[in-house]
Order: sequence, then structure tokens, then C-alpha cells
Amino acid sequence: MPVIDVGDIVGDYEVVGVLGRGGMGKVFRVRSRLTDREEAMKVVYPDLSGRTELAERFLREIKLHASLDHPNIAALRAAVRVQDQLVMILELVHGFSLEERLRAGVLPAPEAVHYINQVLSALAFAHARGVVHRDIKPANILITTEQVVKLTDFGIARAAKDQKLTNTGFALGSLPYMSPEQIQSEAVDARSDIYSLGVTCYEAVTGVRPFRGENEYALMNAHLTGIPKMPSELAAIPAVLSDAIMKALAKDPRDRFQSATEFQAALRQLPDAPAQPIPAFPQAGEIPPEDLARIESSLVRVLGPIARHVVKDAARRFSTVSELCHSLAEQIPQGREREAFLKSSLGTGTASPSKKATTVVKTDGPRAWDEAWLARLELSLAAYIGPIAKVIVKRATKSASTPDDLCRLLAAEISSEVDRQRFLSAVRP
Repeated sequence: MPVIDVGDIVGDYEVVGVLGRGGMGKVFRVRSRLTDREEAMKVVYPDLSGRTELAERFLREIKLHASLDHPNIAALRAAVRVQDQLVMILELVHGFSLEERLRAGVLPAPEAVHYINQVLSALAFAHARGVVHRDIKPANILITTEQVVKLTDFGIARAAKDQKLTNTGFALGSLPYMSPEQIQSEAVDARSDIYSLGVTCYEAVTGVRPFRGENEYALMNAHLTGIPKMPSELAAIPAVLSDAIMKALAKDPRDRFQSATEFQAALRQLPDAPAQPIPAFPQAGEIPPEDLARIESSLVRVLGPIARHVVKDAARRFSTVSELCHSLAEQIPQGREREAFLKSSLGTGTASPSKKATTVVKTDGPRAWDEAWLARLELSLAAYIGPIAKVIVKRATKSASTPDDLCRLLAAEISSEVDRQRFLSAVRP
């Protein structure tokens, strides 16, 4: 099957955007040409489709996901074959991921518990049917605009009765959230998901992960032997919540909560919090209509009439012109057209007119950067790449044209995507 791009027709679906990428494939935003309803479509990368192991895993995901009909699990609409390739049509979740929410800062305890309780409901349902997710992390926890959690991505989920794929000889999952038994390639059960959710909850309320390391080996060793600080030492949260998180993080599965419902029961012991609305995130509408019209005009030359839908959807998730344009550029496969779009849509400056560029002083000569802000950039970047950060910042100031460009250039020096986003959240003016 040829590479899928925005604007392509796949079966009865028109591809209108890219939602994400993963180790197994790509997720697209699509619109049914029969019902006009928008969905998400997951497809295995073409260059991996011939590998038996990945094909088996993808088929297994379809069968497992089809058995999980729950309000807190993103629904599987259909599975179809297109030119001998399987694709999944999934419920399109209008909202944001917990990973995106955390970029805006730590969650207040009531908000964190509101989300975690819903994840536990989804896990209780899946575990009762013998399905272990094995990749619980903030990126796989989607939150609708009505604050309803949708657990997604059962790409490496395993049925408890499926012993053929239990001992694969390597660990599957996302290392920062992986349980000790996963790291050691041992058999996993529901308690492994409890551990991963414990890591997620710790990060949500404290802003840091309980286990960190300079490299993969150090991170694995931290999962196996490290004892994190109590969450209540890092954030103002109830002791009951702090204790529950630490119990979920126990090294030995026998010392954790033995089920999702047991974890939920512990959270019910929390003192009643004052009634308050859970804040909606992210907030849209900060990009002026005239900027959106210009961007749409630039994109329509490349994608055609579908550009209007793509821009409208992306505008909900970004608050600056630069962020929006760079995200849209990812939808354009050809390099030259991508660069042409960025040039025409960003114009002479990439900073959004709706934002006041207080950190930059424009002169007739080379750009003058605010020294205090540059010092903060150096300090923040040094936390990820060491003392060389000073040299990197100085070099980047010579080629960057706006504060946002400078931040993006510096973020590119950080190897971890999560750390890149943390850095950007901390330093963007």
C-alpha cells in the first residue's frame, strides 16, 4: 500500500489530517465519505506490514479492542482491509491528551483524581476480560472537552490467556512508565498497569517522574531499585493520595493494589474537595481570524479545499501562529512545498501578533536579545545537555529570527521528546 498523505482516499474515508505517530504506525484524522462523520484511522507503516510479528500484534490489537465496549475506552468503530492491509477506524476524541495537559503544569489533586478514577474504571473493565494494556502513560490517556477520559492505544495489549506472546525476550512499553516485571521481560498481569498508572499519577501531581536516569540503563535500574520521594514532599496533596501513589509504585506486584477497583477504593478515602469545575484545556481562540485566513490561504495551495478543515481543527490546539504553522507543515509530505508554506504563512515574523514580544528588542542591525532571558535559556537547557548549553544558545541566537524560533532550535538539541516539551513549556516567552 502506498504511503498515505493528507487528501488521500482510503476505502470510504478521506484523510484530513495527521493525529500522531508511533512505533507501529500512524494515526490519521479521516472523514467518512458515506456518513460525513470524522473518525481516527490507525494504519501500520507500510515498511513494517510484511513483518509477521508486527502483523500478529496488530491483529491482536483489533480483536482485543473490539471486545472492550466501555465509556472510558476509545471505541473501535471498524476494522477493514485496504489493498491487503488492515486499518482500524477508531472513535475520534475531541480534546487533548494528559501529556498535553501536563505541559501546562501540574494538576491539582481533585483534577488528577478525577482523571485517574476514570482510567481505573477502564482498566477494571479490561482486566475483568483478561486484557492487560501494558502501555499506560499520559500520551495514551485522552480527555474530551467534557472532561471524560478515553484510554487508547492497545497496540501492545495482551490477553491473559495468550501465552504464545508472553515471553518475547524483550520488554514492550514506554520505559519511563514501565513496571519492573516488564523491564525484566517477566510475565505481566493487571498489577503492571497499576504500576504504570502510579508513575503517571505521580507525574501529574508533582510535575516530575518518580524514576529518572541519565540513560536507558540508569532509568531501568531506577525502576528496579530506586525509592522515590513521597509525592506529598513535592506537592501539596492529601496524605491519602500520596500513600496510594506509593503503594501503586511498589517494586513487588504483591505489594501493590491487586486490582483497579482496589486502587479506586483507596482514592475514595480522600477528604471531599470543595466543588469546583475542572478547568478545560487547552484554551483556543487566541489566534486572530485574519491570521487563520492567511494560513488557510497558504495551505489550500498545497492541500486543496480540505485545508479549511485541517486549519480549523489544528487551531483548537495551538495559541500562537508559529506553533500552528509548524504543526500544519507536518501534514505536507514534500519538503519544498512544506518550506514554501511556512514562508508564506509565517510572513516576515513567526510570532503571533496576539502575543506581545516583550523579550526581544528589534533593531536595524542584528537582532538584540534580552540578556536575562538568554541566561534563563542557558540555565534551563543546561539541565538537559550540560554546560555546553551556553555555546548552543549563543550559536542559535545568530540564526533565529524570533523568540519562538530560538526556543525550537534549542529544543532540537534535547534527545527526549518529553524533555523537549518540558523545556519549551518552561522557557517560551
